[in-house]
Amino acid sequence: MNLLKALLAQAPVFVGNGSNHEGESFAGRLEMQALVNGSALVLHYTATRADGRHLHKEATLLAAAQDGALCLWPVMEELPFVLPHRAIDSTHDEEDGTLAVLFASGPRDAMNTFREEITISLNPGGELRIAHSRGMPGGAFVERSHCTLRAVAT
Repeated sequence: MNLLKALLAQAPVFVGNGSNHEGESFAGRLEMQALVNGSALVLHYTATRADGRHLHKEATLLAAAQDGALCLWPVMEELPFVLPHRAIDSTHDEEDGTLAVLFASGPRDAMNTFREEITISLNPGGELRIAHSRGMPGGAFVERSHCTLRAVAT
């Protein structure tokens, strides 16, 4: 199953909880907007601490590239540029039905540059998980944040 098609079949709003790189808990919200007959999705994602402090905001285009490969183009507050992420691995767990796609901006071991991976997984029960892993130039590559979300009625 294709992640884009699987997400298009879901409710457009998800909420849940996660943890960031500083160990802070946050409430996550994901709003999905289908574009041009379902050929792409814009994912509007925010993270807010329980005290109301804003932690993160991004808008990401999820679509197929010219060669058909699924890609993400995230626009994030923390980055002054758009860093394309290409799907480098996709799994569909035969036992529990979870679909997971790993998107990467470059090799994990490219120590001389910023690199990032975003993993999006969706299980048949409608649970969506988003994880961001990254490494700064010269730094270790590790998971920095994750959020588990569920669809809400709109």
